[in-house]
Amino acid sequence: MSNDAPFHGLLFWYAHFSTIPDTQTIRLTDSLRGNLTLGLDFPVALAVAIGRHLFLRNTSLFSLNVHVPSVSVTKTLLDGVPVDEKREYTRAEIWNVAAQNGIAGQMDALGLWALASDVETGRLRGSDVVAFQRGTLFDEVERRRKGRNQVLPFWRGGPISVAGHSWAVKRLLDVDVYRADSKHD
Repeated sequence: MSNDAPFHGLLFWYAHFSTIPDTQTIRLTDSLRGNLTLGLDFPVALAVAIGRHLFLRNTSLFSLNVHVPSVSVTKTLLDGVPVDEKREYTRAEIWNVAAQNGIAGQMDALGLWALASDVETGRLRGSDVVAFQRGTLFDEVERRRKGRNQVLPFWRGGPISVAGHSWAVKRLLDVDVYRADSKHD
């Protein structure tokens, strides 16, 4: 990953879920595993993965694989949006700040808010926005989703049943998300 390609940094994060030692190509299953690791419920994770692969596919006409270095997009849609790293933003505030990048930038800001904002306060850290702009945010969000204290609410793409979701994605796809904090779960 190069420092001047933040969007590629976000994509390369998905490539590390591959069972094949090719860290430059994202397969649909890699995207699905990554989305689940970020805390999304299975149907939401699958829909986002399919959308990403339909939009970015670049390996062949009949393949949904994405070769990251060949993706022409290099910047995030929030590139250039002025953000104070020490501040926290509400959904409306980040929407308004992203307006300088048009409706696409605002939609990206809304998606970032839904994925990364605190589940208790609904506020998005400015440092998370900056990490997203740099292409380094997903490791932090993955760490948040390991415990049960930051489970995404259903209306933001989270699971209906945390225990059932965690059990199923661990057994079926070997994704460890929302681990039980007690032995009774």
